Amino acid sequence: MADWVLVLFLAVVFLERLFEQRFSRTAVRGERKILWVMWGLHGLYLLILVGSGVEHFLVRRTWPWPVTAAGVIVVCAAMILRLTAIRSLGRFWSLHLEIRPEHALVTEGVYARLRHPAYTAIMLEVVAIPCVAGALVTGVVAVCGYIPLLLLRWHTEEREMVKKFGERYVAYQQAVPAFIPRIGMR
Repeated sequence: MADWVLVLFLAVVFLERLFEQRFSRTAVRGERKILWVMWGLHGLYLLILVGSGVEHFLVRRTWPWPVTAAGVIVVCAAMILRLTAIRSLGRFWSLHLEIRPEHALVTEGVYARLRHPAYTAIMLEVVAIPCVAGALVTGVVAVCGYIPLLLLRWHTEEREMVKKFGERYVAYQQAVPAFIPRIGMR
Protein backbone atom coordinates (compact mmCIF):
# COMPACT_ATOMS: atom_id res chain seq x y z
CA MET A 1 0.00 0.00 0.00
CA ALA A 2 1.32 3.42 -0.91
CA ASP A 3 2.29 5.50 2.10
CA TRP A 4 -0.04 8.37 1.18
CA VAL A 5 -2.96 5.93 0.82
CA LEU A 6 -2.33 4.56 4.32
CA VAL A 7 -2.12 8.07 5.79
CA LEU A 8 -5.38 8.99 4.02
CA PHE A 9 -7.02 5.78 5.26
CA LEU A 10 -5.98 6.42 8.89
CA ALA A 11 -7.12 10.06 8.63
CA VAL A 12 -10.54 9.01 7.29
CA VAL A 13 -10.94 6.49 10.14
CA PHE A 14 -10.01 9.14 12.70
CA LEU A 15 -12.34 11.74 11.17
CA GLU A 16 -15.22 9.25 11.10
CA ARG A 17 -14.76 8.62 14.82
CA LEU A 18 -14.83 12.36 15.46
CA PHE A 19 -17.96 12.63 13.30
CA GLU A 20 -19.82 9.97 15.26
CA GLN A 21 -19.06 11.72 18.56
CA ARG A 22 -21.52 14.43 17.57
CA PHE A 23 -24.32 11.89 18.06
CA SER A 24 -23.26 11.40 21.67
CA ARG A 25 -23.59 15.13 22.36
CA THR A 26 -27.30 15.00 21.51
CA ALA A 27 -27.96 11.94 23.66
CA VAL A 28 -30.21 11.94 26.70
CA ARG A 29 -27.84 12.03 29.68
CA GLY A 30 -27.94 9.44 32.40
CA GLU A 31 -25.88 8.03 35.23
CA ARG A 32 -22.41 7.30 33.86
CA LYS A 33 -20.74 4.04 34.82
CA ILE A 34 -17.03 3.07 34.79
CA LEU A 35 -15.98 6.36 33.18
CA TRP A 36 -12.31 5.38 33.31
CA VAL A 37 -12.94 2.56 30.85
CA MET A 38 -14.22 4.98 28.22
CA TRP A 39 -11.07 7.10 28.56
CA GLY A 40 -8.94 3.96 28.37
CA LEU A 41 -10.74 2.84 25.22
CA HIS A 42 -10.25 6.25 23.60
CA GLY A 43 -6.57 6.28 24.49
CA LEU A 44 -6.00 2.76 23.20
CA TYR A 45 -7.93 3.49 19.99
CA LEU A 46 -5.73 6.50 19.34
CA LEU A 47 -2.67 4.37 20.12
CA ILE A 48 -3.88 1.77 17.59
CA LEU A 49 -4.34 4.43 14.89
CA VAL A 50 -1.03 6.17 15.54
CA GLY A 51 0.81 2.92 16.26
CA SER A 52 -0.37 1.41 12.99
CA GLY A 53 0.98 4.37 11.05
CA VAL A 54 4.25 4.59 12.96
CA GLU A 55 4.87 0.85 12.77
CA HIS A 56 4.14 0.90 9.03
CA PHE A 57 6.75 3.58 8.42
CA LEU A 58 9.39 2.16 10.80
CA VAL A 59 9.16 -1.55 10.03
CA ARG A 60 8.00 -1.47 6.40
CA ARG A 61 6.34 -4.86 6.79
CA THR A 62 4.26 -5.79 3.79
CA TRP A 63 1.31 -8.12 3.94
CA PRO A 64 -0.07 -9.93 0.93
CA TRP A 65 -2.47 -7.53 -0.80
CA PRO A 66 -5.56 -9.67 0.05
CA VAL A 67 -4.86 -9.13 3.78
CA THR A 68 -4.67 -5.36 3.28
CA ALA A 69 -7.78 -5.35 1.09
CA ALA A 70 -9.68 -7.48 3.59
CA GLY A 71 -8.65 -5.08 6.35
CA VAL A 72 -10.01 -2.09 4.43
CA ILE A 73 -13.27 -3.92 3.70
CA VAL A 74 -13.67 -4.97 7.34
CA VAL A 75 -13.02 -1.42 8.59
CA CYS A 76 -15.60 -0.01 6.14
CA ALA A 77 -18.16 -2.68 7.09
CA ALA A 78 -17.48 -2.05 10.79
CA MET A 79 -18.07 1.69 10.34
CA ILE A 80 -21.38 1.02 8.59
CA LEU A 81 -22.44 -1.42 11.33
CA ARG A 82 -21.51 1.01 14.11
CA LEU A 83 -23.29 3.95 12.45
CA THR A 84 -26.35 1.75 11.90
CA ALA A 85 -26.32 0.84 15.61
CA ILE A 86 -25.94 4.50 16.58
CA ARG A 87 -28.86 5.47 14.36
CA SER A 88 -31.02 2.67 15.77
CA LEU A 89 -30.40 3.81 19.35
CA GLY A 90 -30.97 7.46 18.46
CA ARG A 91 -31.00 9.70 21.50
CA PHE A 92 -30.08 6.78 23.77
CA TRP A 93 -26.66 6.21 22.16
CA SER A 94 -23.68 7.58 24.03
CA LEU A 95 -19.94 7.16 24.14
CA HIS A 96 -20.36 6.63 27.85
CA LEU A 97 -22.02 3.71 29.55
CA GLU A 98 -25.12 5.56 30.75
CA ILE A 99 -28.36 4.30 32.21
CA ARG A 100 -31.23 6.77 31.99
CA PRO A 101 -34.53 6.84 33.87
CA GLU A 102 -36.45 6.92 30.54
CA HIS A 103 -34.13 4.43 28.84
CA ALA A 104 -35.88 2.27 26.23
CA LEU A 105 -34.81 -1.26 25.34
CA VAL A 106 -34.14 -1.24 21.59
CA THR A 107 -34.56 -4.67 20.00
CA GLU A 108 -35.40 -3.73 16.41
CA GLY A 109 -33.22 -3.30 13.36
CA VAL A 110 -29.64 -4.44 13.86
CA TYR A 111 -30.49 -5.03 17.55
CA ALA A 112 -32.77 -7.88 16.49
CA ARG A 113 -29.61 -9.76 15.39
CA LEU A 114 -27.02 -8.53 17.90
CA ARG A 115 -27.28 -7.11 21.41
CA HIS A 116 -24.07 -5.12 20.96
CA PRO A 117 -23.48 -4.37 17.26
CA ALA A 118 -21.35 -1.31 18.02
CA TYR A 119 -19.02 -3.45 20.15
CA THR A 120 -18.80 -6.01 17.35
CA ALA A 121 -17.95 -3.23 14.93
CA ILE A 122 -15.24 -1.70 17.08
CA MET A 123 -13.62 -5.09 17.78
CA LEU A 124 -13.48 -5.77 14.05
CA GLU A 125 -12.11 -2.31 13.40
CA VAL A 126 -9.29 -2.35 15.97
CA VAL A 127 -8.08 -5.68 14.61
CA ALA A 128 -8.44 -4.70 10.94
CA ILE A 129 -6.68 -1.31 11.14
CA PRO A 130 -3.28 -2.86 11.99
CA CYS A 131 -3.86 -5.42 9.21
CA VAL A 132 -4.18 -2.60 6.70
CA ALA A 133 -0.92 -1.04 7.90
CA GLY A 134 1.05 -4.26 8.26
CA ALA A 135 1.40 -3.43 11.96
CA LEU A 136 1.81 -6.73 13.77
CA VAL A 137 2.86 -5.28 17.15
CA THR A 138 -0.01 -2.80 17.08
CA GLY A 139 -2.37 -5.67 16.26
CA VAL A 140 -1.19 -7.49 19.38
CA VAL A 141 -1.82 -4.31 21.41
CA ALA A 142 -5.34 -4.19 19.97
CA VAL A 143 -6.10 -7.79 20.83
CA CYS A 144 -4.43 -7.80 24.25
CA GLY A 145 -5.34 -4.28 25.37
CA TYR A 146 -8.38 -2.84 23.67
CA ILE A 147 -10.59 -5.90 23.36
CA PRO A 148 -10.34 -6.99 27.04
CA LEU A 149 -11.16 -3.43 28.14
CA LEU A 150 -14.14 -3.37 25.78
CA LEU A 151 -15.30 -6.74 27.16
CA LEU A 152 -15.10 -5.31 30.70
CA ARG A 153 -17.38 -2.47 29.58
CA TRP A 154 -19.72 -4.98 27.91
CA HIS A 155 -19.93 -7.11 31.05
CA THR A 156 -20.76 -4.03 33.14
CA GLU A 157 -23.35 -2.89 30.59
CA GLU A 158 -25.02 -6.31 30.60
CA ARG A 159 -25.36 -6.15 34.42
CA GLU A 160 -26.79 -2.63 34.23
CA MET A 161 -29.28 -3.59 31.53
CA VAL A 162 -30.50 -6.55 33.60
CA LYS A 163 -30.92 -4.18 36.58
CA LYS A 164 -32.84 -1.69 34.43
CA PHE A 165 -35.04 -4.03 32.37
CA GLY A 166 -35.11 -7.22 34.46
CA GLU A 167 -36.64 -10.30 32.85
CA ARG A 168 -37.20 -8.48 29.53
CA TYR A 169 -33.46 -8.10 29.13
CA VAL A 170 -32.74 -11.63 30.34
CA ALA A 171 -35.13 -12.94 27.67
CA TYR A 172 -33.40 -10.70 25.11
CA GLN A 173 -30.01 -12.08 26.20
CA GLN A 174 -31.27 -15.62 25.66
CA ALA A 175 -32.78 -14.84 22.27
CA VAL A 176 -30.13 -12.58 20.70
CA PRO A 177 -26.36 -13.16 20.73
CA ALA A 178 -24.05 -10.43 21.98
CA PHE A 179 -21.50 -10.09 19.15
CA ILE A 180 -21.83 -12.72 16.41
CA PRO A 181 -25.21 -13.16 14.71
CA ARG A 182 -26.63 -16.64 14.41
CA ILE A 183 -26.93 -17.95 10.89
CA GLY A 184 -30.56 -18.38 9.89
CA MET A 185 -31.83 -16.50 12.97
CA ARG A 186 -35.24 -14.92 12.52
